[in-house]
Amino acid sequence: MTIDRSPIAAEIRATLAVAAPLAAANLAAQAMQLTNAVIVGHLGAVPLAAAGLGVVLYATLCMLCQGVLTAVAPLAAHAIGADDRATAGRVAGAGLVIAAAMAAPIIVILTAVPDLLRALGYDAELAAEIERFLHAIRWGAPGFLGSAVLRLLLVASFRTRIVVAIPVIAVPINAVLSWGLVFGHLGLPALGSAGAGCANAAMHWLTLCGFAVYMAAASRHNSIMRVQRVFGEIPRILRLGLPIGASIGLEIGVFLTTGVFMGLFGADALSAHQLVFNIVGFLFMVPLGITQAATVRVAFQLGRGAPAAARRAGFVAVGLGALFMVASAILLLAAPRALIGAYLDLADPRNQPVVAIAVRLFAIAALFQVFDGVQAIAAGALRGYRDTAVPMVIAAIGFWAIGFAGGWLLAFPFGVGPIGLWLGLALGLGVVATALTLRLKSQARPAPVTGSAVDRPAAA
Repeated sequence: MTIDRSPIAAEIRATLAVAAPLAAANLAAQAMQLTNAVIVGHLGAVPLAAAGLGVVLYATLCMLCQGVLTAVAPLAAHAIGADDRATAGRVAGAGLVIAAAMAAPIIVILTAVPDLLRALGYDAELAAEIERFLHAIRWGAPGFLGSAVLRLLLVASFRTRIVVAIPVIAVPINAVLSWGLVFGHLGLPALGSAGAGCANAAMHWLTLCGFAVYMAAASRHNSIMRVQRVFGEIPRILRLGLPIGASIGLEIGVFLTTGVFMGLFGADALSAHQLVFNIVGFLFMVPLGITQAATVRVAFQLGRGAPAAARRAGFVAVGLGALFMVASAILLLAAPRALIGAYLDLADPRNQPVVAIAVRLFAIAALFQVFDGVQAIAAGALRGYRDTAVPMVIAAIGFWAIGFAGGWLLAFPFGVGPIGLWLGLALGLGVVATALTLRLKSQARPAPVTGSAVDRPAAA
């Protein structure tokens, strides 16, 4: 029995060694956004609303593009597992080329958004404030995507300390820079909400520079950073990465659309939705770190020619994520009012409708926490198997044909109201989690491996 358990214990330690720093880095990124929101909030409602919407638009576009770049991690980890560091370097170089190409349309889209909002009937003052913010933050897109590629290569080579160190250091620097640029302190110009956008963009470029300096120093002793013949790797990244980006877009889209429909039930329902979603999103940063660890652990073991170890890595990651999400579900059930109290004055009678809805949403969020963690980590493990097309289809069916459609039916035709929309999300997440877990079990099924079979992408 000891012999059977020791590989699992070793894998748990290895997964946590990768996942913990990644989760900390994800939380640091969230902390930066929260800091900017608090600083801009002192300017008033219009700047806060403009910066809030601007960040959502910017982050959504960047996350969709980052989803495509996520393919760098399994491809590089597989190559490193096979002791082919030159290929890992070429993959990263190709990722940087793709990142530069995708940053340009992000800048163009964010430039055009304010005019679109005006055409939709947005208040002139609000549209102008959004324009100022977007015109500042848009220049951070190349830095964001470039640093994402370097971070993925570092994760694939299991150099996770620097991956968490730079974002953690960036949090206080961003706070000081944002404070100075928003209010005009430290001899800096007072740019209002645009100052927070400038600070955000600057931090993305500083993060890119930090990773680049570290990797340039490391390349003196490590051939992984020799980047040659990168263009030949671009098709491989796109074949693997485009379905990942589409899957992320499907998931982000269903939550954003649910928020839009929640607004049909009034400001109280929308406020409750946003409050609970913020907390759930913060908790999700931990399983997101495990997801990223699952991808590189599975791909690395496959590169080593160890399919049994890859299978173990995938399911250990799923188990760890499920355990954390069970704990977070207990927190949401046990202390909903305490969590709401961090946002609202519970004693204010005007807040009672929001509190009542939020408490019920927390109960549903607790229900789908485990599903959310499992589906994300199973998808991450499948990326290690280079299986991304089928998970994309599963996401489309589960999130939209079942989850959103079911939530809409419950909320409107059946009259359940805002709670119905979240019940639909829970249903969709449950379906996706179950389907992806079964898919992972199928892909990880022991099979005879000959020659370079482990290097073949998973069949759809």
